[in-house]
Amino acid sequence: MGVQTTMLRSKIRLSCFAALMALALLLSGCGSAVTKTNAAGSSPTGKIKIVAAENFLGEVASAVGGDSVEVTSVITNPNADPHDFEPTAQTSKEVSDAQVIVYVGIGYDEWMNKLVTANSSPKTVINLGEGLLGKKDGDNPHVWYIPESMPKLADALAGGLGKIDPSQADAFKKRAQEYKNSLAPLMDLVAKLKQASPVDIAVSEPVFDYMAAALNLNVIDPGFAKAIEEEADPAPGDVAALQDALKEKKVKLFVQNTQAESPTVATIVDAANANQVPVVQVTETEPQGKDYLKWMTDQLTEVQHALGIK
Repeated sequence: MGVQTTMLRSKIRLSCFAALMALALLLSGCGSAVTKTNAAGSSPTGKIKIVAAENFLGEVASAVGGDSVEVTSVITNPNADPHDFEPTAQTSKEVSDAQVIVYVGIGYDEWMNKLVTANSSPKTVINLGEGLLGKKDGDNPHVWYIPESMPKLADALAGGLGKIDPSQADAFKKRAQEYKNSLAPLMDLVAKLKQASPVDIAVSEPVFDYMAAALNLNVIDPGFAKAIEEEADPAPGDVAALQDALKEKKVKLFVQNTQAESPTVATIVDAANANQVPVVQVTETEPQGKDYLKWMTDQLTEVQHALGIK
């Protein structure tokens, strides 16, 4: 979920994917096994080649790797849907040639997992969801809303890159620490906004749920949110309960994923506005012109205003 409804979802057809895999293998050499280990070698420029599934992951790779890496982020368009992205032959070749792969995992960008599995060259594969955060398939995949996610990714990248190029290991660790230090405004804001006791809120989708948990904000409408995420009609009882909660101001704010248009959500937003319940707007993908830090802090600033915290 999390994209404008003008962009229709399309599932990857197995036959098309098989053809794509065959082309990728022709471009990179035959093979079937993937070793999640450290790869020697580099690009013709002498830099370590990194492919990140999403641009906010690529930002961390660039920050940690510095001039020693060449980073390609596959999804950079904020209106693209990572769930159902269909990789091109060029994407397959980039993944084949890369020494380091970074992706979310837990079913979010499964296409990347398939591309890696179909390729035989050894790589350092960093899976943010399962590998670093201990999540599993079926868990909420929006793990970049966990405040500790990017710091953990920075450390993992420093360790992986240091094994590929031991001569730069200390430099990678230093840059990882510098990147983590740069996130101080975000961490400070999370600490400032964390509630002493649970505060009830409602959401249009579970995009923001991890951050809500970090702030001790309790989501009261998981059934409604899950239905909207799955592009299904929420149960009438769930809609009625949410409308009542807004009318009676039982929730402190309503979090709207603005990338998912829905007549039902539009009605709920209207109800929130009519009852003076603040609406906090969030997105699933990184907005154009923002980096991860600004993306997150801008959204938390909206939460700050909604909670009335100075």
